[in-house]
Amino acid sequence: MNRIATAWSRLALLVLCSAAPLPALAIFQNGGFETNAYTAWTLGGGTNPGLAGAPPFNSASVQITPGAAGPASIVGPGSTDPLAPTIQLPRVGQFTAKLNDEGGGALVTTLRQTDTVSQADIDPADGLPHIRFAFAPVLDDPNHSPAEQPYFYVVVKNLADNSVLFEQFAYSGQANVQFLQGAGSWKYLEFQNVDAVLPASALGQQVELTVIASDCSLGGHGGYVYVDGFGSAQVPPDNSGGPQGAPHAVPALGPAGLGLLGVLLALTALSMRRWHA
Repeated sequence: MNRIATAWSRLALLVLCSAAPLPALAIFQNGGFETNAYTAWTLGGGTNPGLAGAPPFNSASVQITPGAAGPASIVGPGSTDPLAPTIQLPRVGQFTAKLNDEGGGALVTTLRQTDTVSQADIDPADGLPHIRFAFAPVLDDPNHSPAEQPYFYVVVKNLADNSVLFEQFAYSGQANVQFLQGAGSWKYLEFQNVDAVLPASALGQQVELTVIASDCSLGGHGGYVYVDGFGSAQVPPDNSGGPQGAPHAVPALGPAGLGLLGVLLALTALSMRRWHA
């Protein structure tokens, strides 16, 4: 192939290589914690005085004595959890958030972010906005009374009317939750993928996401939660290296890019014919 044809071919390849889709604007900033920090999130906490009332517990049962933000860290590539050996870390991309820790102390860690539902959050499959993420609780099970056990709580609320769009609560060892047996007395769930479908009326409204991870109220036993993949895109089914915070995707060209590529390929073919003539 002559140098002209080679040049056109290289230019066509450059167009293809630059065609990978840019990250779409969608709900929750730094939803995959890919800054290796809690940028755009609010951490809080305090201590756990015990859950109010009796089972079944709900959001009104959660009590937190105000105090300093609880423990929070970011885990990266190569991380493992010896207390929950089948949890794959990191869950999405290169980093996953870990709220609270193994240490006990009756500590509570909270994570919050408020954002506005936009057109970018609409799933073309059903025409409705979605909020998606994954969480995995790891809780010691000291066999205290239910109100004293370590627990986790996840809730998504529409602030326009305070309606609950999604919530999940469980204390360690709760009978109707299929916890896996971890090391020693620890119980855990592998990552649970959440797909909260919002009504069309949620467009333009603010939603607030809250995650709470708590030690036991007596102070001797820990509990923590991994979270990742907050946004409106599908959470990948595994950690096999797909695009961060999005499902595996094939790079796509827009109309202008397709037109330019067609011109480049045609010119390449013309140059090759002239060279062979």
